[in-house]
Amino acid sequence: MADMMELSAQYRMTGAACREKLRGAQRALAQGPDFAREMELRREITMLTAMSRDCTATANYLRSYAERRETLERRRRKKA
Repeated sequence: MADMMELSAQYRMTGAACREKLRGAQRALAQGPDFAREMELRREITMLTAMSRDCTATANYLRSYAERRETLERRRRKKA
């Protein structure tokens, strides 16, 4: 289960990195670049928002799965 928790932590770090890039793109957009750059930034913001959300959701799913599995294994050991 430790590997699941490690994987969860990696997804969480990736989500945090996406959020940091997202904030940078939002700051750049607020500076009022030219139209072509604005469209590129809006696309980047959309993609980073989705990636951040998906990474965080996957991290939460993996952690929850590992915790439930660990609880189940403890119960089985107690019965044995």
